[in-house]
Amino acid sequence: MVRIAAAAAPLRQQVVSAVRDAVAEGRYLPGERLVERELCELMGVSRTCLREALRELENDGIVTSVPNRGVVVSTIGLRDAREIYEMRAMLEGLLAERFARLASSAHLAALEQAVETLAEAYDSGSGLLDAKRAFYEALMGGADHDLAASMLRSIQLRASQLRNMTLSDPDRARHSIAEIRQLLKAVKKRDPIAAQAAAHRHVQNAGALALRLLERAAPQAASGG
Repeated sequence: MVRIAAAAAPLRQQVVSAVRDAVAEGRYLPGERLVERELCELMGVSRTCLREALRELENDGIVTSVPNRGVVVSTIGLRDAREIYEMRAMLEGLLAERFARLASSAHLAALEQAVETLAEAYDSGSGLLDAKRAFYEALMGGADHDLAASMLRSIQLRASQLRNMTLSDPDRARHSIAEIRQLLKAVKKRDPIAAQAAAHRHVQNAGALALRLLERAAPQAASGG
């Protein structure tokens, strides 16, 4: 967690981004309590600013306010995870299909660059969160569908801890970038059907792994192991 620079973007938004990224990167785990005093000291912000940021994060489903306990990182159950991946598949499929039909050559060049940056992040293990965001922003930019893009951004906020979980699997990163390259290949050919299918396959494979990991973790959590 970084100390917030008061002269940069709006302070509350910086706090939102810092906590969101910490959750996405697994520095705060599902169910973990976020202690206001510690966060204020760590980031150098007031409790008022922090509480405003936490309210926004709660609206996004990233944290949950629990009576007599305070604010904790939200836990995503099996049903929530299934719904998240179903919605992601629909939205990403739509965006990929539209990108293949509508994207300009500049949008295509931006997507190609984003895929290469993402591949480098997978290889190095650093900057993956930013590279993933850049890839999706490039895809959304060329698809030109504001509502679908807004919905996907909201869902991806909730899905961040699931992504962190799936990418902890040693094989998932390799499969993930291969699937994304198939999507890129389809849009370069201006094949909307293949692009949509590639997007669906990418999300469905990630979802299948996430659900397996959640199912495996559930008995351990119940037994305290």
